[in-house]
Amino acid sequence: MHRAKLIEKWVALELTEETDEQQIWAKIDELRLHVDSLVHKNVVPAKPFHILILLQSFETMTTQRLELTAYGHYYQYLIYQALERVHVERTEIDTYFNVLSELGGAILESPSENLDDSDLDIFFKKYSTNFLPVNQDKVIRNLVSSFILQRSETGLKFRYRYLFYFFAAKKLADSLHRGEEAKKRIKHLVNTIHLEKASNIVLFLTHHSKDPWILDEILLSVMDIFYDEKEVTLEASSLSFLQNFVQEIPDLVLENRDARQERLEDDRQKDLIEQHEDENSPVDDDKDVEEFMIKVNKVFRAIEVCGQILRNRLGSLERNSLEFIYEESLLVSLRFLSVFIRFSEYVREESIRKIKKILEQNPNLPNSKIIRKVESFYLGINYTVILEMLYRISFSLGSAKGRDIYIKVTETNNKPSFCLIQEIIELQFEKKLDTYKIDKLHSEFSKNPVCDRLLKQIILRHCYMHDIGFKDRQKLANILNIQTQVRRSILIASKTTQD
Repeated sequence: MHRAKLIEKWVALELTEETDEQQIWAKIDELRLHVDSLVHKNVVPAKPFHILILLQSFETMTTQRLELTAYGHYYQYLIYQALERVHVERTEIDTYFNVLSELGGAILESPSENLDDSDLDIFFKKYSTNFLPVNQDKVIRNLVSSFILQRSETGLKFRYRYLFYFFAAKKLADSLHRGEEAKKRIKHLVNTIHLEKASNIVLFLTHHSKDPWILDEILLSVMDIFYDEKEVTLEASSLSFLQNFVQEIPDLVLENRDARQERLEDDRQKDLIEQHEDENSPVDDDKDVEEFMIKVNKVFRAIEVCGQILRNRLGSLERNSLEFIYEESLLVSLRFLSVFIRFSEYVREESIRKIKKILEQNPNLPNSKIIRKVESFYLGINYTVILEMLYRISFSLGSAKGRDIYIKVTETNNKPSFCLIQEIIELQFEKKLDTYKIDKLHSEFSKNPVCDRLLKQIILRHCYMHDIGFKDRQKLANILNIQTQVRRSILIASKTTQD
């Protein structure tokens, strides 16, 4: 939440009287996307100092450079800033980066994430045989003073996780052409991408190297997750179990809400989720983690990595490769959704079976109401998970500049799930509120009440998070056959008067 306020203040510095509200939200959301992609718990510290340096680096990059660069350049900017603060000469920066890269590789190979004094002596001795020797004490002193390295009771280590990931990946990328050892290590990281360390090193690896072999390994891993499952299409025939539930819940109303307050509430919810995930995340070396949970984590980590590749390589990868990455990332996400729905259905049936057994033993209990509540509860979970999964996929894979890729893949598959994901991407990243297209989707979903409801909620969420004009709101309400808050108030008042 504090991160969002900081970004809003940064954007406010550039405002002029002519600045359009939608341009402001677009700028804020663009910076949020970049910062959130770079700042994670235990990776880059979510401290104002680090965020401000990142925001400054976004502004100093020209538009052309932003299109060509990967996020690795921003991390590199942070490291340059740290070295300059302790007055490391520009002519020595390359040497320091090389030492850190070799150190990252050494720590990656070690059983712990630090080197004791004995290990350090061995490291620098080996370093001097491969490269020109450096002043060990001076280099370590500067790296500790710059807060890149940190001394602890067990030895020397990287102060922040992102520094370790960055330099470990750089070492692997530099070693890729020297033999099979680096490839074996990379394959292992890709196969364990569900772990935080592995996924982040793989992500940095795609920044440091454009070797197509790395991308092929990542995609093969993605295609293998839940490979024997059929993806969720959200076609009406597959959602019959949800149709009655959707028809029974209250109609949606387009309310008048303050966009800033909505965003603050959204940030609060994200903070709570992030905190919950951090507290309950599995330990990397826990060998007893169930296979299913590993696969689920693989899905989310893999689409995040693929999303970063898409955003960073839109200008350099061939169209076929971009389309393949996007499509396979969508398919693995939708295969997971299929597994979740089937699992939820099994849990629902088991719950009802147990309740029926209890009722048989206690015939005086109002059985029908209890069973209906259980059914409604699990159906509600399914509906919510479908909606939030569509957002998760869209936010992971979306970009303001990949429109041609998204359209091509959606047209090729022509399934409701693909259409809804594309709609979210266009709303979130392009701020494109295309009423003609929304009307067309609404018509296509006329016999698919679940997808029609999902579409309405997606449009309403966008309206609440942005300052949409009154006329546009009215037009959307008419297209989607949704009551506005004003109209609903009039109807209620009219009914009260008649009574």
